[in-house]
Amino acid sequence: VIRCALKYAPNVKVVVTSSMAAVRATDQTPKNGQFYTQEDWNTKSELGKNWGQSYQWSKAESERRAWELSKELGVDMVSLCPSFVFGPPVKGSTSSSYSITLVGQWIRGESEVQSRLCVDVRDAALAHVRAGRRAEANGKRYILSSEERLSSVDVGVVLRKIATETGLGDPESIVCDTNFDGGAIKIGDKEVEATERLATELGVTCRPNEDTFRDMAE
Repeated sequence: VIRCALKYAPNVKVVVTSSMAAVRATDQTPKNGQFYTQEDWNTKSELGKNWGQSYQWSKAESERRAWELSKELGVDMVSLCPSFVFGPPVKGSTSSSYSITLVGQWIRGESEVQSRLCVDVRDAALAHVRAGRRAEANGKRYILSSEERLSSVDVGVVLRKIATETGLGDPESIVCDTNFDGGAIKIGDKEVEATERLATELGVTCRPNEDTFRDMAE
């Protein structure tokens, strides 16, 4: 893609949608011992180990290769690493995306509500636009995410309230997964550093997770 873009647009700038999976593997300890930053890379996932590790490995390797090509070819590049992307579909449209299907299952009590480190699709989209337009973002890597993982219990409280107010689901059937503690960084602790850089360098402020889930359910 980078070679093709350069062929048809010599002054092209590339914005790569990477993933939080490129930043860290499951249970990988952050470089600074506290939380993940743009300096962290997934060094633990193995290709062929299992589906999850292969997926994470592919995200990290594809981003590394993109950076190699951008430097080799002299192409300006920015990479964005979103965590799990939630958010409503475009107004007036429908969507069968995995995230919307998942929230639907949660609010109907068809599967346990899970704790997720996440970002709103609208904030992720804005970050892509700003990264493409701002020269000061060139050569940089950004994590797109809330800084703390929202607990399944907190998500469940929001969904029960929505179910009660809208009738979209049965609040009594909503069940939360309380076994998962967050892994390397516990639920409720700062898991990534992203807020200040996104605000000061890209002009993006991520909305509260509660607002995202409400908009999706509604």
